[in-house]
Amino acid sequence: DPVPLRHAVACPPFKGPADLADAYHAQMVKMLKATDGIEYLEGARASTRRAPEFTYRINGSILQNEEGQSFVVVTLMDDARKEQIASYVAPASTDPASLAAWEQTLERDIQRRASKLPFECRIRRQMGQNSYTLDRGPGSGLQPGMVLHVALDEEPLISPVTGEVIGRDSPRAVGQIQVFRVMERAAYARPLPGVQLPRSGKLYARTF
Repeated sequence: DPVPLRHAVACPPFKGPADLADAYHAQMVKMLKATDGIEYLEGARASTRRAPEFTYRINGSILQNEEGQSFVVVTLMDDARKEQIASYVAPASTDPASLAAWEQTLERDIQRRASKLPFECRIRRQMGQNSYTLDRGPGSGLQPGMVLHVALDEEPLISPVTGEVIGRDSPRAVGQIQVFRVMERAAYARPLPGVQLPRSGKLYARTF
């Protein structure tokens, strides 16, 4: 069986009252670290500048309604495309049973999404060479010998009526690359024999 690749995911501290925000953030981080399909980014590497381009970001906050009831709101964002993939709202409480029920609900959905979302990473041609760098390392599951499809950035589909983005072109494979070296935070790959990748445009590797 092929080695499963892992998505880069960052989760900044939750906003809101510290007692609830800290408790729910800690539970979320624990879930992310325990999910096979996720490479959890933390510290400086989770910042926008240092994170891989195709990083999912989980934002959370504790809100109160007019009756003083607290709720935990979580959103899953696709950083590269600036799109919200999912959102969750639930009553918030420091009661262990409430926290456990919230964790169980999100844990199932995190595992389901991690198994279905395609793995993606940015690739860049090395100057004067027929090889490419990938912005992911061994934490993503990349290993020498792996073959990935290469695609061009998808073009946004704009509504002629509203001018809003209503979708994106399906990614189109333009070739394949094979990983030959994996470093701490990057990997190197070459096109398969006979493959000529486009020299212009932003390229990324993915599993379709």
